[in-house]
Amino acid sequence: MRRLPAFLLAVLTTFLSAISHAQQGGAAPASGSAEDNRSCSITGLVKYPDKHTADGATIFLLRLPDSTLVKVALSDKNGAYEFEKLRKGNYVLKVDAVGYHRFVSQPVQLAANNSAIRLPEILLEHFMTELTDVTVTGKRPLIENKIDKTVVNVDASPTNSGLSALEVLEKSPGVTVDNDGNVSLKGKQGVLILIDGKPTYLNSKDLGNYLRNLSANQLDQIEIMTQPSAKYDATGNSGIINITTKKNKNYGLNGSITSSAIQAIYFKNTNSLNINWRQGKLNFFGNFGYSYWNGFSDIWNNTSTRKDANTAFSRYNQQYTFGHYADRGQSFKTGVDYFVDKNTSIGFVVKGSVDRQKFTTTNRTDIYDSLRQFVQYNDANSQNYTPQTNLGFNLNFQKKLDGQGKAISMEADYVYYHTPGTGYSDNYLFNADKTASSDPFLLNGQLPSIINIYSYKGDLTLPLKDKSVFEAGIKTSWVRTDNNAIYTLYNNGDQKWEPDSSLSNRFIYKENINAAYVNLRKTLGKWSVQVGLRAEQTVADGKQAVGNQTFHKNYIQPFPTAYFSYQPKEDHTFGLSYGRRIERPGYDNLNPFLFQLDRYSYQQGNPELQPQFSHNIELSYNYKSALNVSLNYSVTTDIINDVLLTKKEPGDSNYTTFQTTQNIAFNRNTGLAVNYSKKLKSWWTLNLFGNLNDNYYTGVIDSESVKVNYLAFFGNFSSQFTFKKGWSAEINGFFSSKNYVSSAILANSRGMFSLGGSKQVLEGKGTVKLSLRDPLYLMSFTGNSDLNKFVAHTHSVWDNRRIILTLTYRFGRSGNGQIQHKSSAEDEQSRVKSAGQQ
Repeated sequence: MRRLPAFLLAVLTTFLSAISHAQQGGAAPASGSAEDNRSCSITGLVKYPDKHTADGATIFLLRLPDSTLVKVALSDKNGAYEFEKLRKGNYVLKVDAVGYHRFVSQPVQLAANNSAIRLPEILLEHFMTELTDVTVTGKRPLIENKIDKTVVNVDASPTNSGLSALEVLEKSPGVTVDNDGNVSLKGKQGVLILIDGKPTYLNSKDLGNYLRNLSANQLDQIEIMTQPSAKYDATGNSGIINITTKKNKNYGLNGSITSSAIQAIYFKNTNSLNINWRQGKLNFFGNFGYSYWNGFSDIWNNTSTRKDANTAFSRYNQQYTFGHYADRGQSFKTGVDYFVDKNTSIGFVVKGSVDRQKFTTTNRTDIYDSLRQFVQYNDANSQNYTPQTNLGFNLNFQKKLDGQGKAISMEADYVYYHTPGTGYSDNYLFNADKTASSDPFLLNGQLPSIINIYSYKGDLTLPLKDKSVFEAGIKTSWVRTDNNAIYTLYNNGDQKWEPDSSLSNRFIYKENINAAYVNLRKTLGKWSVQVGLRAEQTVADGKQAVGNQTFHKNYIQPFPTAYFSYQPKEDHTFGLSYGRRIERPGYDNLNPFLFQLDRYSYQQGNPELQPQFSHNIELSYNYKSALNVSLNYSVTTDIINDVLLTKKEPGDSNYTTFQTTQNIAFNRNTGLAVNYSKKLKSWWTLNLFGNLNDNYYTGVIDSESVKVNYLAFFGNFSSQFTFKKGWSAEINGFFSSKNYVSSAILANSRGMFSLGGSKQVLEGKGTVKLSLRDPLYLMSFTGNSDLNKFVAHTHSVWDNRRIILTLTYRFGRSGNGQIQHKSSAEDEQSRVKSAGQQ
């Protein structure tokens, strides 16, 4: 925390210097340059039907006769727009605003005697049709297929209400979520997930747990990018998913209140408040969420252990675990935007969360000898209490330097995590005749963790001549994690608690990443080309208090990207792209602590982990933004995977199983994906996605060579229906065939479906939604592993069948105008540990 004042002072000085420089504007073009031919302009006003100015409408300027996109502008607070430095010729304008019909202008001619044209006022037509006493309000489609990404509009689905962000991701095209909450994209693991452009600082497993605590009622959109440009952090082997939360910039006071009642085995409740106030040059915004969550999990594990594959099994274990999850989570985000002028804005955002997560388990493990004779059983009661406080501060500056797209932006972030975790594990080992086999194993632990993250980035966009755009930027981040483990073990002989030096430890990890990138985009007739290069330097130091063990890493890696697209006709676009990406180990995966689960199982980090790298190639075809077909190929080295290992402790005939993380394999993935989204009728919209991928793994696990090749299919669908009098309905579902969720765990096929409906009330200001999630209780997880020293089978179910009632009330002005701030912390937050729910 002592670095924060100096850090913010340095950032503030940089911002003020940039503002001062930016206010001076760009230099005028030299006399006789090509800019002299760009002396024409088009201006005008856009208004809503009630004559209020349309702030934030999107205006596209297209050149005739081929409808080539020339420029894009947003109307300002007065509804005004302006296109400057245009060449002579014929143009047409298209105007889009959410909730309104698209406006298309008559052809506009710019000539020597008519070089500055002010168009007549554009009055948008509300997407609303009066049918006697019925009001049908237009809305965004659920799925939008774009050239560079797929966009999911969360509110467009009635069945999304009351779900978590992770459950919405599970329904998104190309996204799969395994039983631990790990997210994959098009059959490939290693996804960088951003919230409003910011990372969550959670590792892949615990990121899933965090997303379970984020209510879908707070979400606006999900952007899925399989081939991000060099402008983005190189983290994420399979791409980036950006989850944007609700926020708008309409004038006056406006917002919404949403509450969901969820009945499953356990009752749950989520609530959210979104509010915005804009007046003059100031825009204040905020949201608050509160969730009351209870859930359960039933897990059955059967393991057979042996010395190696050439010997008979010597132990058989059958374990049943019941887990109860409880959480009272609160999250907030608040901030202010100050619009210095129409080209300059400064913003400050504070966000955070407070969680009180508790996971309590009871389990029994029956132990059998080599002849399958029942010999012992272990009863265990455990609890992990992980209260977590997270605070994040963001300062941002944006400046448009001219009307041609020249712009600079800067972001600075500070993020703080504090988790004063505690836990206990009480174990009682009995013989088959129920007599005590040994003294009870009673363990208590205090596991505090503090993480500080500082980051800064700056970006420049510079349009060049001949339809070229040059982009460049820098980013630097500093991370310090401080993890302590203070364990006490009960001494049965002396009847007292004593420090356990074999488990207690302290681990401090420091990391500095410095990055820079350049990117060039150019349009050549029907061709578009984009090439980029990003370089990232990583400097990492780790230190264990026990044994004074240290490590140091310092490496620089290049990450090239290239994109080619060809558009022979307006409705057809072909694309080819390449990118190299990295996946760094999560901070807690580097932590060497032993985290005891019960007497015979624990988890342990691995400070020797190395990053994994991937090369990704994708060939795509897009038709009318409705059909998107892609063929992808990727190669990943040094894959980071969780592995289960077994060993015998001295003096114990039973095996201990522990989970750790290793670089274990090489992976080759080939996939074919088809995404179709179309409004087939005025009342019916269909979304279909299918992905067929072939995964090949080869590597070493616990001295055993592993070679796996498996063909798998994943698909999901949603069908939406719009009826009269404000009614709508939806059915959706997904199916995943048998597939490897890692290089060693083969998961059985799984799937489910959900259905729901909604009704507009209170003259369109309110919405009532009712949905059934997994009504037939189809969803479960079954997996198998067959390795050198053990064979394992696991099956689990959780609180997945739910009936959800959601009420939403909107107040103030509604309409277009979502703002999203992307922070400089676009990678680091995806690697911090959190807890989760069922």
